[in-house]
Amino acid sequence: MLKHYVFWGLFALVMLGVVVTVLRQRRSDQRRSDQQRAASVAKAGVAAASVSSSPVAKPVEAAFDPGATRVHFRGAPSDRPASSLEREEATLPAEASAKLVCVSGAQKGNSFPVAAAGISVGRHQDNDIVIVDPRVSFHHAWVGVIDRKAVLRDLESTNGTFLNGKINAPVREAVLSHGDTIFFGGHSRDQFLFVVN
Repeated sequence: MLKHYVFWGLFALVMLGVVVTVLRQRRSDQRRSDQQRAASVAKAGVAAASVSSSPVAKPVEAAFDPGATRVHFRGAPSDRPASSLEREEATLPAEASAKLVCVSGAQKGNSFPVAAAGISVGRHQDNDIVIVDPRVSFHHAWVGVIDRKAVLRDLESTNGTFLNGKINAPVREAVLSHGDTIFFGGHSRDQFLFVVN
């Protein structure tokens, strides 16, 4: 009988030790987390104070600069269908021919006619327009004619397709008009101009 009391007494002491150790560890982790949170709040406060005290004007969106470097994180593309993005001048005349003209970058001056079946744009060699840029997906976008309208369609690219310099608003699908500019993957390097003859 004494063996049972000794056994259960020792078992209770061991379990109590385990519980105390776990509680101390939790308390230590909580204290460390609170200290890190306080340090990050203090740093943010110092940074905010230095920003608010400096007489720096609000940044203005700059015009296209081919030498600029911009890190782009893809935003949420518009889910609106092409019909909701139509513009009155977007319908192609019966005898018109459309093309994409590269106005900056490695392919500057090259022209790519937009056939009814469309042309593909991307980094892979099987595209009609091959853009050697790590921000461009292998099969990035498609440009073609649907119901006598030129349509730009992003093919779920990683870094997005941008219309008319709106770098913070990637498009999923849009109807193109004469004079529209297109960036594939971000701001800089190859910029294309949509031209209707």
